[in-house]
Amino acid sequence: MDRKDIRLSPDEEKEKVYEEIDKLHKQGKGVTTKAHKSGFPAITVDCQDIHILTDILSLEQWRAKTKQKERR
Repeated sequence: MDRKDIRLSPDEEKEKVYEEIDKLHKQGKGVTTKAHKSGFPAITVDCQDIHILTDILSLEQWRAKTKQKERR
């Protein structure tokens, strides 16, 4: 499976992808994550037709920011 490598993409681009995955997840679509063979912090994320290679640190940062907005 070919995955789009977004590890070096700007945060804004990563966030758009994360938001699309989150939207699909909220619709009940399955999301899988796995540690990438290259090691920490690289992970793979698959959801529907979205297949990415990203870093767990930016994903966790985005999630924390999202949760903070939801609390307001």
